[in-house]
Amino acid sequence: MSGKVKLNFLEALPEAFFSCDHPSKLREIFAGPTLVSLQGAAKEPLMISTLLHGNETTGFFALQQLLKAYRDRLPRSLLIFFGNVEAAALGVRHLPGQPDFNRIWGGGESPEARMAREVLGYARERQVIANVDIHNTTGRNPYYACVNRTSADFLRLANGFTDIVIYFTEPHEVNSNAFAKICPSVTLECGLPGLPEGVEHLYRYLDNLLLTVGNHDATANDCHIYHTVARLKLPYYCTFNFEFDQESGKDFSFARSFDHFNFRRIAKGTVIAYARRGGPQLAVLDNSDRLVTEKYFGFCDGKVITLQEIIPSMFTTNGEVAREDSLGYLMEPYRSG
Repeated sequence: MSGKVKLNFLEALPEAFFSCDHPSKLREIFAGPTLVSLQGAAKEPLMISTLLHGNETTGFFALQQLLKAYRDRLPRSLLIFFGNVEAAALGVRHLPGQPDFNRIWGGGESPEARMAREVLGYARERQVIANVDIHNTTGRNPYYACVNRTSADFLRLANGFTDIVIYFTEPHEVNSNAFAKICPSVTLECGLPGLPEGVEHLYRYLDNLLLTVGNHDATANDCHIYHTVARLKLPYYCTFNFEFDQESGKDFSFARSFDHFNFRRIAKGTVIAYARRGGPQLAVLDNSDRLVTEKYFGFCDGKVITLQEIIPSMFTTNGEVAREDSLGYLMEPYRSG
């Protein structure tokens, strides 16, 4: 997109926010990306971002419920960034021609990147105490948290939400990584959008965090930490489906329940897809963008087969996400040092 992306700034939420029944209607209230500063008893604000992807709605509903509960008596100040309001109006991740709003935080001179810098600058000036970026997954996953550092102050942010934590360094342009340079920071993955249980789980977490964030006496609960080691990329021009049909004529035909692989140990020798002979290759890239496909997958008799045990995350059956972002990630248990 060209031109400037205007960041709206509010110091109070309009009444229409509380009666808004779906984030697709937020554009009528906010008009665009909006940073809301709300004063509470504790002055150091908690930073929360939601709707960086317009079709990930759990954060909106949980925040609306939380803010209805507290109205003018917040126990802690909040900075809330409502991201891609325009995409939310259409129920899509981002609009055609827009960058992904969770890939604009690493610098650059695009209008969206400049807007992200404005958010970061204000948050730094306000000395935010912690940052929470709220997302949904496009495939079946348990609730999990993602951090860019494994120190106790970062891991504490997962307390009460999940005992599954992913440590990652790529992609580095994400919200949580930018805020990690300012304060403890976490990305929360709240399962599929539109599920009431996901909203309730996140609401309870945020309600507790408002009261406990900054308590340095609290310990990080025991958690299972994984490290993202690679991501799966499809050639943009390839054809694919999730029918697991050897005769489909597609370049790739992945397992029907491809997202059911997530957070499971998948044995060596597992067939994850059929591939057209002579067609394009699935690419697996490590955290340095080196091609490491042959370390993880073999291609034999029109099949894509695991060459070692793998632990996937964010494997998706959403074709748009698979093509534009990634098909998913590979992890291994994290060992410090």
